[in-house]
Amino acid sequence: MASGSSSGIPPPTRACTYHVFLSFRGEDTRGRFTSHLYDALNRKGITTYRDDNNLRKGDVISDELLKAIEESMFAVIVLSPNYASSTWCLDELCKILDCKNKLGLQMVAVFYSVEPSVVRHQIGTFQEAFKKHEQRHEREKVQRWREALKQVADYSGWSSKNQDEAALVENIAQHIFEILIPKLPSSMKNLVGIESRVEQVISRIGLGSNDVRYINIWGMGGIGKTTIARIVFETIRSIFKVACFLADVREQCEKKDIVHIQKQLLDQMGINSAAVFSEYDGRTIIQNSLRLKKVLLVLDDVNEEKQLENLAGEQAWFGPGSRIIITTRDVEVLKEPHETWKVKGLVDSEAFNLFCLKAFKQAEPAEGFLDLSQEVIKYSGGLPLALKVLGSYLNGRPIAVWHSAIEKIKKSSHSDIIDVLKISYDGLDSMEKDIFLDIACFFKGHPQDYVRKILEGCGHHAVIGLDILINRSLVTINEYDSLGMHDLLEEMGKLIVIQESPNDASKRSRLWCYEDVDFVLTQKKIVRWKLCPLQIINAMNLSKLICLIVKLYSYGMERRF
Repeated sequence: MASGSSSGIPPPTRACTYHVFLSFRGEDTRGRFTSHLYDALNRKGITTYRDDNNLRKGDVISDELLKAIEESMFAVIVLSPNYASSTWCLDELCKILDCKNKLGLQMVAVFYSVEPSVVRHQIGTFQEAFKKHEQRHEREKVQRWREALKQVADYSGWSSKNQDEAALVENIAQHIFEILIPKLPSSMKNLVGIESRVEQVISRIGLGSNDVRYINIWGMGGIGKTTIARIVFETIRSIFKVACFLADVREQCEKKDIVHIQKQLLDQMGINSAAVFSEYDGRTIIQNSLRLKKVLLVLDDVNEEKQLENLAGEQAWFGPGSRIIITTRDVEVLKEPHETWKVKGLVDSEAFNLFCLKAFKQAEPAEGFLDLSQEVIKYSGGLPLALKVLGSYLNGRPIAVWHSAIEKIKKSSHSDIIDVLKISYDGLDSMEKDIFLDIACFFKGHPQDYVRKILEGCGHHAVIGLDILINRSLVTINEYDSLGMHDLLEEMGKLIVIQESPNDASKRSRLWCYEDVDFVLTQKKIVRWKLCPLQIINAMNLSKLICLIVKLYSYGMERRF
């Protein structure tokens, strides 16, 4: 097993395109070991550069390969019997060692079907390869290759001798993963008050214990449960065999079904989900596939006990040391807990800091705004979402607007966060309100470019409209360039539409669920409303969809004749 001696040396800060660069002799390992290692690394979310045959033309290593090595954090050198016969491999090796010394590139050597002594002393197939090199290449270059092989052979590495290949691949991938993860930038930055809360959760997880433990993170909407769970997940995932973060369980159950989520869980764990056709199938495969593995599973926003029963039914489903983290607004849905932690609002200093960052883009309020800021913070109850939305709304606005917003907040119920959030919505112009409601009702989770084209087709100035909503903290863009929105803001948007006509769906501006569309079509109350086919399809099963199509067709025929 590799000693990982280089892991204690943090690489210099530099732009890295790849996490890992794979150096290998294609004819020895491409279709077998290297392919399996490449797949294992990618399953763990490790971006890996694997040389394509098309790049190997002529005797001189390509600039693209050299650049890929320079832009990698890690290099895996698979030394096989014919490795030394390739001048490309030898040039790659020299470049890797150069980057190790100059850039802090880390590396792992794998001796695949070859002994380290063969590499070190260049005997056997390595000796034969160098006899040919000495006839074709300059003595200085050949000597540089020899020295590189000696250096890497002295480096503690992995050997395939007497090893199960599948286990070897998994062990190497996990070793690299554990070294890389702490060095990767977090997707969540500049989060106020998060560090102490993450530490509190981790202290309750009991990482040194070998039992299987459920940890419940409980609190009201907008308090930061998902953010805390995500940071905890990123912090500790490297010490688990497999890890999965299932986001928005409640919402996914509403739009799809539990079988879809079971498949997602298995896919993230690297387990084939093709045989899952029912809840029972899912439970059986999850249990049988994970019962011997050390698992980290996060179930985010659970609102029904049935969801837990189908995704993490019992401790016996998971191997020793596993941890299942659950976030919820409703403590009654939780299983008998090992540990339940209630998330509290930000303390005064934290709330003040977060609000100022959003309202003034700095740690302190602008001159003349201190007392007003403290009033807003007081009525926000330490809720991060409210502080972000209100701060973004008030950013750059005159004092008169601040006074008006505070008066509206005072008239709202202190516990009614939606009324507080609606202040930011009320400050939008008509086009911006339309775009916000369209995203809340139809387009949450869809790609930004796709939504922009639809909005522009409806006559909206989508680019500037989306930019304003993002700046107001009403809409977010995730790492996949899809539109996101906090579920409380989504709930607010849908509530605004429902309040247009509480008792008659046909008079609302937007319809997004099957029941309302079915009612409107059945009653023949066709008016000017918006309907997103993709959202309707996602919200119903096939039989409902067929019924809807028949009703639409029937209505069209009646209108024609």
